[in-house]
Amino acid sequence: MPRPARPPDLPIRSQLVGPVLAYVRARGGDVERLLRVFSLSPSAEADPEVTVPLSSLQALFDDAEREARDPFLGLNVAACIPRGRWHLIEYSARSAPTLREALARVARYISLFSEHVVVSFDERSGEGVIAQRIPGRPLCLGRHGNEFFAASLLLQARAAAGADLVPGRVFFAHPAPPDISEIVRRFGAARVEFGAERNGFALPSAVLGRPLASADPALLSLLDGYAERALVERGGPGGSAKLLGQVRQTTRAMLCQGRPTMRDVARALRMSPRTLQRRLEDEGTSFQEILEKLREELARAHVVEGKMPLGEIAFLLGFAELGPFVRAFRRWTGTTPAAYRARHLTASIRT
Repeated sequence: MPRPARPPDLPIRSQLVGPVLAYVRARGGDVERLLRVFSLSPSAEADPEVTVPLSSLQALFDDAEREARDPFLGLNVAACIPRGRWHLIEYSARSAPTLREALARVARYISLFSEHVVVSFDERSGEGVIAQRIPGRPLCLGRHGNEFFAASLLLQARAAAGADLVPGRVFFAHPAPPDISEIVRRFGAARVEFGAERNGFALPSAVLGRPLASADPALLSLLDGYAERALVERGGPGGSAKLLGQVRQTTRAMLCQGRPTMRDVARALRMSPRTLQRRLEDEGTSFQEILEKLREELARAHVVEGKMPLGEIAFLLGFAELGPFVRAFRRWTGTTPAAYRARHLTASIRT
């Protein structure tokens, strides 16, 4: 019986290769050998992005562990990353009004880094879960790439929203290594899971509403505009990043004219409603979900900013009257717009 064909290797655009090589060099490892073995450019250590087959990337990180003599390579490289390394996605997240909206932006804009890496952010059952995966690749980026992602993201979250953030649980796609003591110490989580086919952590919903000291509504609007356009430009013809970016942009532009329908958006994108529905289903989403998330994101941002009366916010988000907007806002946040803004104003004064 013939053996099943192995899936083709994926080309991964990685921003981690350079920092890993720099860390190996700082630890006295042989970076030149790694460059030769993995056919990397002599400038790879300084390049902001390197494209490497996924299998080679996993092997490179494992070999770098040996060169650096550091079984916790991913965790320690994460601790060395300077602020601003992740450019647009980082500054957009830092400019968001709350931790919840910052994590949502990481998930939304991750495809600007790599079209094969998927990050999701979902909130249910009293916790918000941020998770990374590569569809069809259960080990994802391999141990050190996986641990880097979770550690780097948590460090960024702590820097923005408070050093006391502790995940309720942390999970990784790779099998458990022989020693997990440093992983437990760095994350502080009560539960650490391995073999989960994705990487990330869960935070209690109670901390997701924390305001960010770096929040900047005007800058956020500018950066989100750049990011949305970049999504469209990055996506190839028919690509998911391009489609989802177009749907969000078109829906947002139509909101102030009333609540847009899928038929309206499909017509603007020159496709039938059935085609749009099918393509969104292929991406694991729906027009209603995109519309709901977009309205929630904009509502939270406008309410925290406090520059427009509630009636104007409701109009901009496609609500015909204030009452339905207030009810929707309560459904999204569990409180009224006035109480939500007062809570964030009080918290920002304390910070």
